Amino acid sequence: MKAEIKTLADEIRKSIRPPEIGPTNKDPVTHGKSAGRPNQVGVNEPDIIALIRDFDCSGNTHMLHPRLNNRIVQLLNRLKLASGLDMNRVIAFALNRLFEQHPEIKKFIKTSLENFEL
Repeated sequence: MKAEIKTLADEIRKSIRPPEIGPTNKDPVTHGKSAGRPNQVGVNEPDIIALIRDFDCSGNTHMLHPRLNNRIVQLLNRLKLASGLDMNRVIAFALNRLFEQHPEIKKFIKTSLENFEL
C-alpha cells in the first residue's frame, strides 16, 4: 500500500482550485460555417468564429507551449465545447492577427536585430 504525503500547501491549492472542465463526447459541438446563424443550441455565433475556423494552420510544424492562467484555459475549453474550435487553432489565429494588426512589432524586431552587436 503506497501512502501519499501531502503538504499543507498542496491541500490548500486543491481546496481553492476551481473545478476543471473537460470536453466530453456528449457535448454539442457544431462543425461548419455558420457565422451569424444560430448553432445547434440556438445561439448566434459571431463572425470571428468563422474566421478562426477558416484559418489554415495545417502547414505549421512548430509546437509552442504557452503558459496560460486557469481562467483563460477554462475559457478556451468552454469555447471548444461551444464551437468545436481547438485551443491551438485559436492561439495561432490570435497571434497571426496580432502581428497583422500591429506591424510596428515587426518593425521593432527588424530594427532591433539590425542594431544588434555581438
